[in-house]
Formats: sequence, structure tokens, C-alpha cells
Amino acid sequence: MTYADYLSQSERQRWLIETDIDWDNVNAPASLTQPDLLKRLRDAALIESFFPILTPRVLDVLWDDPAATAIFSVQLYESYKHFHVFNLYLEKIGWNPLNDDDLVAVRRRNIDLHYDSPTRVLTQYFMSEHFAAHAFFKDSRAALDPVLKRILHLVAQDEVRHSQFGYELLSARIERHPAERAIVIEAARSYTHFGALVVDEVPIAEKNDFTAIVGLNQRLVRLCGEGIAV
Repeated sequence: MTYADYLSQSERQRWLIETDIDWDNVNAPASLTQPDLLKRLRDAALIESFFPILTPRVLDVLWDDPAATAIFSVQLYESYKHFHVFNLYLEKIGWNPLNDDDLVAVRRRNIDLHYDSPTRVLTQYFMSEHFAAHAFFKDSRAALDPVLKRILHLVAQDEVRHSQFGYELLSARIERHPAERAIVIEAARSYTHFGALVVDEVPIAEKNDFTAIVGLNQRLVRLCGEGIAV
């Protein structure tokens, strides 16, 4: 995938916080009856807020891949947009929105973060976005407030695209370096979501979410000839 292809796809699917979200019809009483969902939303917002720190660390190991570095610039914009829309919603309903101190605390805790394997990073990235998409679609279906339902659905669609571009970048890397299939499989089998750097319990697809796991395994088999089962 080239930057031009990805940018074009992103532009076609772009949604606007000000005009595509019906802020005047937020149903706060309905949302406030779902504190578990709101806790996941807040944790997801905190994870998305970390991408301005995470992305430069990722770019450090992808420096020789112009397509990857360009595409990640779009992803960074969209991830922080996800933080912003989630936090705006929490502010709107008055449920524990994040502040700058919350964001800085997470960044301070990860000040020494660095990566040393582009293949491992891309594997972790496409898997994290895959599970995030499933989680947001699931919470979208469960949300009682139609406005939150729409926000989660829009973000989930973005995450599907992020996961796919991560997968395609990884596929291109494997074509150039076939021996690194072994790194992909090892990274997949020892996988942790990027969000584990930020929150204790990552609000992703459930551990036993059969659909998410099967879909992921099929992609790994297409990429490497084997999946996560040992």
C-alpha cells in the first residue's frame, strides 16, 4: 500500500466531530446506566491519547520504510481524534473526563519506551487495531445512547482500516524479508496490546471472543502459512 492509496481511502471515509455527531441529542441518563461501558470508553480514550508518544518510537524503527512512516502520520492524526471525541463525550455527560495531568502521567511512566524490531512492531500494531475494532463494534451494539453508538461505530471503522494497513505494510516487509515470518509468529504468540502500556486492563475484544481470534488467525495463516495455535 502506498501513502497516496491510504490517504485517498482515509479521505473517503473521514467523518467530522462537529457535523457527523449529533451532540445536541446526547442521552446522558441512558449512558450513565452503563458505567462499565463508560469505564472502557475512558480507558480507550487514554490509550488513544498516548499515540503522539508511541508513534515517534514506532517511526524510529520504520525509518527506512517511506510508505510506513507516511501512513503512520495519518494514523496518528486519527488516533488522537479518537481520544478527543471520546473525551468530549465524557465531558458532555459529566462522567470523569481525562485532563492533561492524566495524559502526562501515562507519558512520564513510558518515557524510556523504545522498539528494536519493525516486524515485531507492525505485528503488534495490526493485531492491536484488529482487536480494538472488534471491541468498539461490540460496545457500539451495546450502547443505549444512539449518539455514543454512532461514535463507537465510526471509530471502529477507522480501526478496521488501521489494522488492514498495518497488515499490508507487514505483508510487504515479509515479501522483502521472508525469513522474518518467524518473527511475526513469535510476536503474535507473545502478543500484548499497545494499550497495556497505558491501562491495567485493556478494553479490547474479550479473551474468548471467538470471531475476533479466528479472523486474526486467518490473516496470520495467509501471511505466514501458520497461525497462533501451537
